[in-house]
Amino acid sequence: MHILGLANGTPSGNSEILLKAALTAATEADSTITTSWIHVPSISIPTNPAPLDSPVGFDLASKLNVASNNAPDDRAAVREAILDADAIIVSTPTYSHQPLGALKLLMDRIGGPALDVTFGKTFNPDKLDPRLSKPRVLGFIAVGGSSTPDQFTMVLPTLHLLFYALHAKTVDQFIGQDLGSSGAVCLHDDLISRAKRMGQNIASQIGKSYDDATYQGDEEAGACPHCHLSKIEFLPDHGKNAIGCTTCGTRGNLTVSQDGNILPVWEEESKWSCLTWAGKLQHSYDIISWAKRDEPRKADIKKGQEEWKKVVVSQVTLPSQDKLSS
Repeated sequence: MHILGLANGTPSGNSEILLKAALTAATEADSTITTSWIHVPSISIPTNPAPLDSPVGFDLASKLNVASNNAPDDRAAVREAILDADAIIVSTPTYSHQPLGALKLLMDRIGGPALDVTFGKTFNPDKLDPRLSKPRVLGFIAVGGSSTPDQFTMVLPTLHLLFYALHAKTVDQFIGQDLGSSGAVCLHDDLISRAKRMGQNIASQIGKSYDDATYQGDEEAGACPHCHLSKIEFLPDHGKNAIGCTTCGTRGNLTVSQDGNILPVWEEESKWSCLTWAGKLQHSYDIISWAKRDEPRKADIKKGQEEWKKVVVSQVTLPSQDKLSS
């Protein structure tokens, strides 16, 4: 069994240190586990690259785009590392309430529908990369300088949404606050210990199926049973006190307990959650339906695109573009 770490911050910074603490603890908990890691901001991705060959068995994007520079392309190698892994631990700093954008750029280029096992299993099972179907578990670590939780509101939800297509079970997650300086986590033994506990938790669940792997992390009362976060949106058009989980889409209702506390009651088997098999299938059917709907009118679409190409609006010339044109 192999655990892949993705460090999304500065070299030798807080996210890298906590990732290494988790990975070493996992191997100490189980000597059969191997580990490796990738520094995400160092991954080379060409500007506007063509889509990679699809592990789900068919392509969902045009391959007409051509990379506009000669930068090395690490995307396929990173995707191979993800597909080979039995577990993934992501450790990232928090910028403007979300993970550092380098990780989103990476997953936008290699993830989403291109790693969505439901697309392949439903529509092209003979060409599906078998590694997409194997059991896989996830752990998320987020760090930041703020000492208050309001500065971390979207970091864990975003991590869930960047990796949900893999249909891997998230078994642990935590946020490390008050880390304003690079490497300051070395002064926080509690966070180092928490990262090691994550490694142990990942080791305890690695190899288990999605339904058999269980959540090992801390969670608040009323947390969603699928993403284990407490992020709520109100859905007034869907019934009295109806709510949804802003992370994964699970639905439920607000209720008042006997002691007067207002807490959510969530549906356990959700067709709305992007983390359940039923929710993923519903999404794949939706995507395929619009593709089939637009197929007969490709000529009209192409004609419209050509007309819009003729519309001239002044565009800012960037240094990299100016260099290519000279």
